[in-house]
Amino acid sequence: MYEDIRTSGSIKPFVILKQNWPQIFRGETVTLSCQIQGGGETQWTYVWRQNWLKIPPTSSEYRINKVTESHSGEYRCRGRTNYLSTQWSDAIKLTVTPDEPRASVRADKTIIPAGGRITLSCSVDTSDGWSFDWFRQESKSSYFRKYMTSGKVFNISEGGLYSCRGGRGDPVFYTEISNEVTIQKTVSNKASLTLQPNQPQIYRGERVTVTCQIQGGGTQWTHEWRSSAGNKPPTSREYRIFRSTESDSGEYSCRGTSGFDFTEWSDVVTLTVYKLSVSPSWLSPGASVTLSCEVKPPSAGWRFFWYKAVPKPSSSFYSYELLPGSSNGTQQNSYIIHGQKHTAGYVCRGRGEPEFYSNYIKPSFVWSEGQFPAAFPPAASLRVNPDRVQHFRSQSVSLSCEGNSIEWKLKRFTETHHLSDFNCSSWGTMTGSSCTIKLYWFDSGVFWCESGSGEFSNAVNITVQDKDDGIILESPVHPVTEGDPVTLSCRTKQQKLLSNVSFYHINTLLQNDGREELKISAVSKSDEGFYRCEHSGQESPQSWMSVQAAVSSPVSSLFLVLLIVGPVIGVILIILLILLWRCRQSKGVSGIRSKSFESRSQSSTNRGFNQAESQSSAFQENVALYESIKPSEAAGNDADESEDVIYSVIV
Repeated sequence: MYEDIRTSGSIKPFVILKQNWPQIFRGETVTLSCQIQGGGETQWTYVWRQNWLKIPPTSSEYRINKVTESHSGEYRCRGRTNYLSTQWSDAIKLTVTPDEPRASVRADKTIIPAGGRITLSCSVDTSDGWSFDWFRQESKSSYFRKYMTSGKVFNISEGGLYSCRGGRGDPVFYTEISNEVTIQKTVSNKASLTLQPNQPQIYRGERVTVTCQIQGGGTQWTHEWRSSAGNKPPTSREYRIFRSTESDSGEYSCRGTSGFDFTEWSDVVTLTVYKLSVSPSWLSPGASVTLSCEVKPPSAGWRFFWYKAVPKPSSSFYSYELLPGSSNGTQQNSYIIHGQKHTAGYVCRGRGEPEFYSNYIKPSFVWSEGQFPAAFPPAASLRVNPDRVQHFRSQSVSLSCEGNSIEWKLKRFTETHHLSDFNCSSWGTMTGSSCTIKLYWFDSGVFWCESGSGEFSNAVNITVQDKDDGIILESPVHPVTEGDPVTLSCRTKQQKLLSNVSFYHINTLLQNDGREELKISAVSKSDEGFYRCEHSGQESPQSWMSVQAAVSSPVSSLFLVLLIVGPVIGVILIILLILLWRCRQSKGVSGIRSKSFESRSQSSTNRGFNQAESQSSAFQENVALYESIKPSEAAGNDADESEDVIYSVIV
């Protein structure tokens, strides 16, 4: 039919893409238009060709609904009549992108200031011709809904969760919905923070409640907390710290939130937690104890007051006695106590500037393990049965308070630094002053007794073995005196003595030779430290063995001194008396001989000689001498002169 058609070389059509976009996405509708200039009123029929594949004749527009990648290629067209045909147009290239486009939303700010606005923008990368629908979720429990249709930029004054999508073409082709952006709105309600007790300085172990108050009613607020202490306060109105520690020190603030609305942050409140530390925690009798009141964060201008805790009768509380030299407080945050002998509790109290007194801190304790009846006899003592440090959780332990008191309190300080009264009627069986407890409900800790008259007993460590199939180290609960023997063993819950046990002292292997027990014949201070045992892959908890110096009583010490010094003094006295006797004897003989030569006759001389001979014999016998010279009846008047005699006594 068209074989006689002539081709007009002067007429060349061109193809245009009505969607003048640089990128076409799969699913869009595109329209190609064949434009012929010239030819007057000629009624053209249009022929289309894609990649040299002829498409049936059609109108001047070639419409493709929901294009796919197969529609990509070069398109040409030409016009025809019954007698005339134009040239083929130049090719126009159509590229279909297989990926679905996705819009993205950006915000210049994410928080709307009170009474202000912010700007959102929506875009589709590398593509044009879009109009945008905006969506908003008004509350976290509601659904997204179409907010409005606008251009690329959108100004908002309300908080919410915002997203957008792009649309273009006819029918409209939509992109995927964009990412979501959270916009919060600042409201005019004011938040404030209060403390109860109303003081920013507290002590370790105290309870404090921080409350966030929002001015203005009608809104159900959720509370948000901010803390430099690193803890994570809840979302409730009150934040309660039941037992404060140094880690709770820091700056606190709060605000109220409701949906996407929130208040400004409250003013910051700085909470300071003080800690009283005692060094050493376990003492040797008579040693010095250092109290230190630690402040975090550091605070200047404070004075510290130091007290001794005295148990109150029939109460779990303490009264406090000011320590010497502390009536006006100390600038230093430390205080040294000399000659500490027994378990005791201490507290510190601070005074800030302007003048403000903090509460008393809960007592910190220095514990004495030993019993020292000779040098430092305690007014109260605590006994443990079985007499060892480690016990199985399922077994019973008897704690006995002993001393001159009819009222006792058993105190406990756990590994979690919790101090409490131990109510035997609730957790055990009371027999006299002995409390037998099951260790089911208890962790390892320190136990001691407090009497009704205010005395503290020695303290004992109790270590709980959680595993019933485990092992324990049997070691003395009280200190061992230097020079005494001690035996350590490793046992099961059934009290079976284990062999082939490895014993460790401060993680150093002491014995691993198959013996059942570790025996130390005479302990010394170097034997003090942590001990543990291992058997068949099982390991006992470790326990501290204390070694105390041998302390003798004043009476025995005096006896020892007299026993050593007495014989020495006796020997010296005997030597001095012998020397004195010899001196007196020498003078006596000389005097008798002198008188005999001056006033006696030959017979008198003979008597004097006989006297001297008799004295010499007595000296040779080493006995006490008592010599008397009597006048002769025939001497006459010479008897008066003979009354001058010498008495010599050697003791």
